[in-house]
Amino acid sequence: MSRRRLLAAAGASGVAALAGCSGGNTEPTDSGSGSGSGSGDTTDESGESGMSVADASFSNAYTGNPVDLHFNASATQNFAWPAGRAVFAPFLKYSFNNSEFMYGALSDLQIEDQEVTMTFRDDLTWSNGDEWTTEDLEVQLQLAQKTGSSLFGYVDDFEMVDDKTGKLILSGPTNPQIIKFELTNFFVDTKAETHEQWLDAPEADFLQWAWEDPVASGMFQFENKDQQAFEFSRNPEFYKSDNVNFESYLLESYGGNTAQHQALISGTEVDASTSLFTPPEIADRFPDHVVEVNIPAKWGYGIVFNHNDPHFGKRNVRQAVAHVINRQALVDNAGPRTKFTAPIPCGIAPRDQEYWLGDWYDDFETYGADETQAEQATQLLEEAGYTKVDGTWQDSEGETLGGEYFSPSGWTDWTTMTQTVVSQLNEFGFDFSVSTKPTNDWFGQYSNSNFSMGSLYWLPGGSRSSFPYFPLYYQLWATDIGGGHGYREKADSEQTIPSRDGGETTLNPLEVTRNIARQANDDESRPYVQQAAWHNHIELPFLGLVSKFEQSWVTDDEWTVASEDSPNRRVKWPPFWWVHEGELQYQG
Repeated sequence: MSRRRLLAAAGASGVAALAGCSGGNTEPTDSGSGSGSGSGDTTDESGESGMSVADASFSNAYTGNPVDLHFNASATQNFAWPAGRAVFAPFLKYSFNNSEFMYGALSDLQIEDQEVTMTFRDDLTWSNGDEWTTEDLEVQLQLAQKTGSSLFGYVDDFEMVDDKTGKLILSGPTNPQIIKFELTNFFVDTKAETHEQWLDAPEADFLQWAWEDPVASGMFQFENKDQQAFEFSRNPEFYKSDNVNFESYLLESYGGNTAQHQALISGTEVDASTSLFTPPEIADRFPDHVVEVNIPAKWGYGIVFNHNDPHFGKRNVRQAVAHVINRQALVDNAGPRTKFTAPIPCGIAPRDQEYWLGDWYDDFETYGADETQAEQATQLLEEAGYTKVDGTWQDSEGETLGGEYFSPSGWTDWTTMTQTVVSQLNEFGFDFSVSTKPTNDWFGQYSNSNFSMGSLYWLPGGSRSSFPYFPLYYQLWATDIGGGHGYREKADSEQTIPSRDGGETTLNPLEVTRNIARQANDDESRPYVQQAAWHNHIELPFLGLVSKFEQSWVTDDEWTVASEDSPNRRVKWPPFWWVHEGELQYQG
């Protein structure tokens, strides 16, 4: 019996007994999320509308220890986002196939003048049978405001119109695209009954809350978790429950990319992997029924600096790092089939830079995308007071320029890029050592500001990263690590930087970035994008190095898949959204 069928037969109580059947680490992978596989007997049960529901289980591979993870989406360090996709309904999704937005829990969205009216489905219900109402939405928005959501960079207030309609009051004219992209990051994941306790609590307490037993609004409801897997069952209260024709969904824990590759090569262990970097020589070993789906990631490998560090808090040192790193070498070593460099490290997704920067594009410093610019780096470090002694850069007190460079264990392509970065830096004269950490600990180093510089994604990811406001804001505020990079105070202050004409210009980078969102269209947003990107490429709150196409994997031996031309084909993420839309069903 295959591992996936064994899990399906075990059921909720049996999963715990099977824990430890596959060894290895339990850290998250490049995606931070999972994969899947299907199994189960073919005995059918009758759904609410008389549809046939198979006693089958879809298994999605995941690298991470479920025991350490929870369902509080605001506590990003230990939030199990793939598990969240299983149990929480999205407000809105974006299709890269037809460049259109699609409704999830929303039934209508109107953006007029300075008001956004959100109407939710009449049949939106919690898994315990409670009706969803705007009382839940109000608590969700209050907590989003409390925790500094980017939404409140251009939303002044909100009000509830009726039980299914809420209204956002904008601070001024706002590009409708930014509202829509923002809402793709919202899910029905806040129930007033469970969350209102945090409204008057300190923000830090809410961000440490581990929500272990969520009430679901999406396709599945939570049943159990242990070291081996999250287990979910079909949610009969889900508004599109007729699209879900199988009984259970597993997020199985694997020990990194390599273990997930082996599971897919077997052809029987898993049914999917939500996001898994796979080099061509490994993909060629997958059975024919394993299907690859490529989706623009708007995410990728970069460097986060600690701006309170005595060395890397200096602009000259950060710029020197940028000049030393040959970005193309990272791509060549870690996966040229799906990865590509950032032409300019400026806080804008690579394929969007020319459109947004316009006639400013050629004025930006590239820092050498495909070379090490040692001469420029040397000059910057010498100007900052550093000298090279016996091949290593030192400050005036003899302290070397380096430290531990953190990277997530189990993310094989990131490991390769980290080794490339550290090798290049040390060859130039820095003094770094690689320190790989389980993903939760990796985040913890940054959240606690216990680092000098290290690897971290430089774009927040997803369709929203197509609009520059989101990645530029993300780099200033570092929401995913709670501002642990120490730049927030500086971001919201007047800064004087070199200007395009060789003089100087003074700006508040946070305010300029917020003004991107406050314009009615792209043409009016562009001047603010140009200013914010110009600041970003000089100050380098993060250093953007590489972006990529996501590799999402599904199987079509026992499961249906969305066609190449389906609007659902390239929506994040296939193992979840396809279920929502009835395009991933059991056919075994």
